[in-house]
Amino acid sequence: MTNYDKLLEEVRALGMDFRWSKMFVKKLSDDEKAFPVSREQAEWALSKGFYPGRITLYGLTEENYKNYVPDFGYFMLHPLNNHFLKWLDKTTLKYVLNSNGCESTMPKYYVYVENDGSFTYLMDAPDDIEKNEDFLLNLLKREGILAMKPNSGTSGGLGFIKLELKGENLYENNKQINIDRVVEIRNAMRNYVITEYAKQHSELAAVWPESECTLRVIMAKSPKQSLYEKPEWTCVVSFARFGASISGGASNLSTGGVGVGFDFETGKYNDVCLRYKRFCEDGNWRLNCHPDTGVEWHNKTLPNWEKVKGQIADICDHVSSLDYLGLDIIITEDGMKLCEINSHPALDYAQLMSGPALAKEKVREFFVKKGIDLVDNDGLLKAYIKCQE
Repeated sequence: MTNYDKLLEEVRALGMDFRWSKMFVKKLSDDEKAFPVSREQAEWALSKGFYPGRITLYGLTEENYKNYVPDFGYFMLHPLNNHFLKWLDKTTLKYVLNSNGCESTMPKYYVYVENDGSFTYLMDAPDDIEKNEDFLLNLLKREGILAMKPNSGTSGGLGFIKLELKGENLYENNKQINIDRVVEIRNAMRNYVITEYAKQHSELAAVWPESECTLRVIMAKSPKQSLYEKPEWTCVVSFARFGASISGGASNLSTGGVGVGFDFETGKYNDVCLRYKRFCEDGNWRLNCHPDTGVEWHNKTLPNWEKVKGQIADICDHVSSLDYLGLDIIITEDGMKLCEINSHPALDYAQLMSGPALAKEKVREFFVKKGIDLVDNDGLLKAYIKCQE
């Protein structure tokens, strides 16, 4: 049995970021519960830098493990971006992408809610709606639906809120509420952004209509061969996330959503569809179709993909002072909207849905340049052995 508190101290002693070390050990704990393996197998996987359950998840072997980004190395490389990381704050990102042809990729931004609860009206706040305590409700009456999300962190635990008005009925994340709850939300928000709600393409709504499908596309900047050449970008992993009844409608895989990989070049879905094992009562985490709607992805392609791929390239070029981007995207009827960019998104099941990342030459070059081959995996194994009880 692993003493995770002790392991946390050991991992920090190996030099992992203080906050990220806690996440690393928590994920290791979750992995050991979801994918139990023998002690011998666990030590083999950890000696290569992987959570033990990756043996089952990836089909990890001595022959193929070098094709996958190892968990320990991925955490030890944090942060992958430089001081331009500040661009990825949600509100700042709106201003950063408000030029150079990237304007259409961002939803309208109406309000930033300050830490004292006061409203700062942003560039898309309608001039003809009076700026008072009823602004939120009046804006909702005009737009019909709004997105409200923390600018950073969890901001008091409210999380993402889809606020909707249908006729005279109000809804919070598809659950009917009353006006008192709207007031409660307004008064509780701190460090929040109120934006346009991006509606997914009808083809994606046919898979799961209760929430928007979000794509996760991770892009890495290839190491330069010359100091003066234009940066080139390559896709690390790409997958789509759909909500499900078990997830409360949300598309997050961490709450029970469904993920399916797709080919970045063509937009064609892969055959690997899954959800996290802890949400599968029968233990079957590989799926052939959406568990609620029965829709299959085999031989289908994402709508508007060529246009979306071009817009992703525009975004990468525009923020090319950064090195590593985890883009969260909603495909709309006429293109895409960018929800946010993560600086160091989790890989977890991504390399199963999208394929082993280090099998791509340019991705391998990126991580080698960042120093992944220099990470001390033997130190992790020794720390793990020391923490067994």
